[in-house]
Parts: sequence; C-alpha cells; structure tokens
Amino acid sequence: MWTNFSQGPFNFLLVLICFLGGTVFSIAQKGEIGGERATIRNQIGLRHDNDFILLTDRYYTAGLFLTYRHRLEKGLFNSENEQLTFSLGQEIITPSYLITEDVQLLDRAYVGFSALRSGWSRVGRNSLIEANFLLGLAGKASGAGSLQRWYHHSVMKTETPTWVGEMENSVHYNLYTRYLYEWQLVPNPFSIHIAAQSQFAFGTRDIYVHPELVAYFGRRNPLSASIAHNQIGSTDSEIFFALRGGYRLVGHNGLLEGNALGDDSVLLVASNTEVVYAGFDFQWRYGRNDYWVGVRYNSPEFEGARSHQYVILSYTRGF
Repeated sequence: MWTNFSQGPFNFLLVLICFLGGTVFSIAQKGEIGGERATIRNQIGLRHDNDFILLTDRYYTAGLFLTYRHRLEKGLFNSENEQLTFSLGQEIITPSYLITEDVQLLDRAYVGFSALRSGWSRVGRNSLIEANFLLGLAGKASGAGSLQRWYHHSVMKTETPTWVGEMENSVHYNLYTRYLYEWQLVPNPFSIHIAAQSQFAFGTRDIYVHPELVAYFGRRNPLSASIAHNQIGSTDSEIFFALRGGYRLVGHNGLLEGNALGDDSVLLVASNTEVVYAGFDFQWRYGRNDYWVGVRYNSPEFEGARSHQYVILSYTRGF
C-alpha cells in the first residue's frame, strides 16, 4: 500500500501552495496583517526539521536548532544592517533500513551531528553577504543516536533503530558563505521578488558550491528587514510564500564519506557529485513573532539512494 504515497507529498504540496497562495493574496489585499510596530535588535527561535510528517523515516530524518540573532547598531562597516547569529543544533541521519544488526544491509551509516554555528551578515539595498563558521561533533558523542532510540522506544512505542555501524566520533569545522541579490518585480500589497544566491562551503564536513533561485509572492518587507532572509530590526508585518530550486556541485559530504581529513568508520559511502534541491516556504511576521513552515526536497545524495523530503517548523520571538 505504500506505493500509493509516492506522489502524496507532491500532491499535498500542490494543494498547500494553491490554498496558501489564495490566503496570502486575500489577506495582503485587505491589509489584515497588523501587529505592533517597533525596532528590535534581538531574536531567539526554535526550529525543528522532520520527515515523519511526509511518511518517511530515513536519511536526514530530524533536526533541532536553537538560534539567537543580534542586530548591530554599528557593525564592522559602520552599517546598521549587520547581524550576528549563534545557533546550537543537532541532526539525525539514518539509513533507509533501520531494524537490522547487519551492517552489510545498510545503504549508508547512521550518524548524529551536534554543532555550534556562529555567523555574520551584512545587507545592502538589494544584496546580502553572509559568512558562518561551524564547529561540530559527529558520531556517538553527539548524543543523536541516544535521543532517537529514546524517542522511538518511549514516545512512538515502535521498534528502536539499532544504530549498528554508527559513524565514529569526529570533530568537524566548516566555513559557509552566501551572496544574494534580489529584484522586486511587483510592489506590495501582493509583491513578487526574485532572488539569486550562491552558497559556498569548505571544511571537514562539507565542500560544495550551491547556486539557487527563489521567488517570493505576498506582502514583503525590504530585504534589510525581511524574515525571508532572517533579518530582524522591524516588526512591520509580512505574509508570503516562496518557491525555490537549486543545484549543488558536491566536493565532499562528511556525513556520508566521513571526515575529510580521515575517518575510520566501518561504513563510508561516496557522495553523488550533483544534487538537485527544491522547496516551498510559508512565512508570517506578526509583531515580534515570526512563523515559518517549509518543505524541502533533494534528489538522491549517493548511488542507490532515493530522493528525500522533510518539513521545517520554526517559531522565533523578537525582543
């Protein structure tokens, strides 16, 4: 019966886009997205990623991130549009077959990853530049395996993933940079923005180049104050949805291939050098509160793998 669900996520996403598109257009036209107006310089938020809602439990299956952002009064370039970001997160990545003690039956290794990420960004009139540094720990010491086993056993009351052949403990450090340029094609109340961005990663976990195009539809703040690009400083309301597509040229994927400096794990898998990404987002800023629901899709990341999708749920509060 599971074959009937193969098109389910895509049909669900199509219906969701149509419904939210009509809702956003109606609300934006009426201007019923009020909320207090103020200037804020701090924000804290919680994000959870999970694929279970889309009826899968494999590959990147869950992630939890606690993030703090601070808007500088005068940044490195004496600009008011500079931000600092600090994020603590944990990711759980599993093979497609969870209930086995035989490593040879696994299509990839179990791996947990916990990391601290710090970042800086600066926004111009139509552009954004961002740099992030990540320091993380992969393997049993990340605690991700213990968390998933507890969740399946105590909360879901299902068979517990074995985590046999889990990737060995390894320290990772990575640099991520992003440059974005955005065009506004149609003004509010139902605006259309197009953004082109390029991401570059280099380190022991990730090496890749990732260009991407994103289209935004709805009531949007300017780039320097929009939740579309994680910018704080304004509580002017926004409500919009976005469609995105990207292509990643992969040099190294440390959560498949192990640490780029060397890894003794029993199961390491070569990564595909080309991966396609797509996504949908619905975001709403109401006063000091930001809400985000997203869906992400990627083509197979290694030979013999299947495509994958997961849901993003996020809430942040400004102060």
